Amino acid sequence: MARVLRLPDHGRLIVCTDLQGCMRDYRRIVEIFHDAREAHDGDAHLLFTGDLIHGPHLAEHDWPDFLGEYYRDESGDLVDAFVALAARNPGRVHALIGNHEHGHIGGPHTAKFAADEVLLLESLLGPTRAARLRDILTELPLAAVAPCGAVFTHGAPAAVIDSIADVERADLSGFELGSPLEILDTPVIGPILWARSAHPEVAAAFVHAMGGTISIYGHDVIPEGFERIGDEQLVVSTSFGVFDANKVYLDLDLAAHYRSVHELRVGREILPLYPDRAGAYAAGPGGA
Repeated sequence: MARVLRLPDHGRLIVCTDLQGCMRDYRRIVEIFHDAREAHDGDAHLLFTGDLIHGPHLAEHDWPDFLGEYYRDESGDLVDAFVALAARNPGRVHALIGNHEHGHIGGPHTAKFAADEVLLLESLLGPTRAARLRDILTELPLAAVAPCGAVFTHGAPAAVIDSIADVERADLSGFELGSPLEILDTPVIGPILWARSAHPEVAAAFVHAMGGTISIYGHDVIPEGFERIGDEQLVVSTSFGVFDANKVYLDLDLAAHYRSVHELRVGREILPLYPDRAGAYAAGPGGA
């Protein structure tokens, strides 16, 4: 299977990061995608940058304030909804592998909200649905690139590579018994899936090797919704761990050419997931 998704040089691209089982935010981003398709004569794509799965299993009275608005994990149903949406929109709905997906197909098992989130989700799904989940996740790419200059990964662009071919031949298997600390030191896949930050020089080299000019990723939680790092990096928080007022997504012009993340503007390319609840930081016409 292709490890690098290649997007076209025309149409719009809606970008969503880290849902972690939040069906409410999933439905909202799908609504935005449908609006984009209608506004652009069907020429729109939707990209999830990983971590569709593994949300909290907490009662509302146990919910910590720092996680934002309360929700119950619906990972299994969310993946089913994603697959159905992709089938209804062939070639236009995409998802990357995140570190939480990787745990089901050869990566270390995550333990954010359970001792073993992989075993928990698969036990909730049952053998048949769990096997189907693994089949679905196995087919997901590790990164995406677009002629507009954008390079998409789940984690930060901290991998040291010579060319895009290093990502294309990445092996995701054999890490089930490892730890996140061990895999983080694994070339290519460790940083792409687990790194929360990248030195500007490393990020610039990675983006250049991938044939792009800017890097867009999630993985880390940015309470304000997004953060620019230097000229190359934009970290986006669409859902998990962020209050509704600050959740943002991207709406990119695939026919454009973005030379710097500073060309991605609040109110244009960086947009609030919930405009009626958006704070000034997420909804204003300026930029941070």
